[in-house]
Amino acid sequence: MAWLAVEKYWLGYSIPTKQFYFYYKLAGDSTQHQIVATPEEFLALTDMFRYEKPISYSTDSDYFVTGAEDIGEGE
Repeated sequence: MAWLAVEKYWLGYSIPTKQFYFYYKLAGDSTQHQIVATPEEFLALTDMFRYEKPISYSTDSDYFVTGAEDIGEGE
């Protein structure tokens, strides 16, 4: 399974279409990727990317994962 670090992310919202957009760039990749998200997905992704570090992406299974945390770890 190939894991790549997420280097950057952007948040977007189109006023005319009332559509949420989530963009991200992976380490070693020159392109940015776009997700058209529901409001619920957008909020979940926003929270994950703002409050959890590091974030990696599985190129085989197409999903994001946060870095491991110890049980009971405080913020």
